[in-house]
Amino acid sequence: MAYRNITLKEISTILGVPILGNDHIINSLNLINRELLGSNLTYVGHENYIPYINREEVTAVLLTKETYDVIDSDIKSKKSFFIVDNPEDEFYSLHKYLLEKTEFYNDSQETVYGDNLNIHPTAVVEEGVIIKNNVTIGPHAVIHKGSIIGNNVVIHSGARIGNQGFQVIYCGAVPHLIQHVGGVKIHDDVSIGANSCIANSLFDGYTEIGKSTKIDALVFIAHNCKVGKNCVITPGVVMAGSSLVDDGVWLAPNSVVLNGVEVGDNSLVCSHSLVMKDVPSNTKVIGMPARKVGKIESK
Repeated sequence: MAYRNITLKEISTILGVPILGNDHIINSLNLINRELLGSNLTYVGHENYIPYINREEVTAVLLTKETYDVIDSDIKSKKSFFIVDNPEDEFYSLHKYLLEKTEFYNDSQETVYGDNLNIHPTAVVEEGVIIKNNVTIGPHAVIHKGSIIGNNVVIHSGARIGNQGFQVIYCGAVPHLIQHVGGVKIHDDVSIGANSCIANSLFDGYTEIGKSTKIDALVFIAHNCKVGKNCVITPGVVMAGSSLVDDGVWLAPNSVVLNGVEVGDNSLVCSHSLVMKDVPSNTKVIGMPARKVGKIESK
């Protein structure tokens, strides 16, 4: 995905607050504890997140004066800061402003069609989609901009790739939806079942489905999830935002993996299980909440 560019000086003007530190070009807004690409502006809403400021990809941070005052002077010398009353609100307001009032997010990828495509006449493929070779897209499927579809992929009827993710932020007592600006990357030899939905990533990068993974019908995979290669995801599965499923995992029907949870290589999540904490590799779990009930022999 193409990087965007804006200076901290320009952001200072938008926010109406001075820069503490040097002016830099940033090319991404993102959450401080997520996968970061490029040079990022982020925010710290709680002191627990202060250690993340030292990450190489963090260039500038929105934070309160109270948080700024407890940061080590060595960190202050390396990063730039904006002191605001409510970092989270200011961060998402800035995101909305950049989206609606500037060219910052106008970085759509070029539309590319490969060879030997079988796209049903009722399917919708937006501009800004890359489709490689030997791809089948079924009736009424929708492929949104920012999506990359690998070789030998089958997308069945009614599936949606790159649909808007669901990030809700409260301003006072009122919930607000945050518009997503990232993409989806489907690797080679993947099958996506009927009426399944794979949401685009929140800021930059991709929600990803690994090579040779097979996804059945009515599956929902939320923003910024990563699914490894050779996985099997059966009907009714839900993967919440930023959850990770490593290589060779089997998710049985109607199982749920919560936000930010990782299921290790070659593990099995049994039907109707709720995965609330990380699952080690080669492990069988079941229940609500899911608990370990056995080991899986390595493949």
